[in-house]
Amino acid sequence: MKFISAALSGSRWTSGLRRALLIGMVSTAVTLSACGGGSGDDVDRGPTTLSVAAGLNGLYWDRTENRLFLTDDTANSIRMWDGGTQFSTYAALPKAPASGATLGQLTRTSDGTLYVTRFGFGTDGAVVAVPRTGNAYNLGGTDALRRRIGITTTPDGSLLDGWFIKGGSGAVSELRTSGTSASERELITGLGKPVGLAVVGDAIYVSDQNTGNVLSFSLAKARAQALTLADGKQIATFTTLDGIDLMTAASDGTLFFGGSGGKLFRISPKGETSVVASGWPKIKGVAYDENHRRLFVAVAAADANSQASVRIVPID
Repeated sequence: MKFISAALSGSRWTSGLRRALLIGMVSTAVTLSACGGGSGDDVDRGPTTLSVAAGLNGLYWDRTENRLFLTDDTANSIRMWDGGTQFSTYAALPKAPASGATLGQLTRTSDGTLYVTRFGFGTDGAVVAVPRTGNAYNLGGTDALRRRIGITTTPDGSLLDGWFIKGGSGAVSELRTSGTSASERELITGLGKPVGLAVVGDAIYVSDQNTGNVLSFSLAKARAQALTLADGKQIATFTTLDGIDLMTAASDGTLFFGGSGGKLFRISPKGETSVVASGWPKIKGVAYDENHRRLFVAVAAADANSQASVRIVPID
């Protein structure tokens, strides 16, 4: 700004032209002010890249606390973003099993408890509960053979998780907790590898990495009687190179997700697919801050000499 002002003062432009350009510059500054760092109205809408030394996977935006949570495989923990450049530890998780931390998506219920899946490679699949106060713990009663990735809440506060068994089929289950234990009841069966889950109203959205399909199912119908793959409505199809992954949704049903192909996708409520960004390293989790219309994207490190990052993307 100082450089341009100095150039104007030394030019031979007319005062009218100088005034018009300065007015345009002020307008631009006002528009860009929403993209700066900070808090309150001066929220960072991006595009911004925040490097983080972590094994990123799932992201969750808590709209009541205006806080971003993320899973970290490297430290077997959940971290949170301070709104600036730091990612502090929010909770240490129970000791990682022999198969590794293998953390997936995370979500939060109304009592403030965070839930995160463990993939487990067919031996250590689990769901970890992280209460607002106290220590994190593994939910008892769940089948460790199930390779879990996605987890989300429903409008009435229950939990859904997605899983598959190698050599078999995948499913979406309703996870009902009781104390420190839980039971799973299958709502949708016959899937391949369900990775992304989101619920908006009565619609359960599922991204199946094996087939590249994004599908929707009726939550009410699935609760009344378990549905199969044939009961789903195909929303969009992607290639195996896209490697679609974890998903998030806006309140109007817009879906956001990325994948191993480095593309960030959006599907509108009408089923129109668009590419928001491309050319990135592998994309893992995504989280949407609807109040500020910005998307948080977990991007894996490009190579051993670089760090993972959280990308902030403005959504207009």
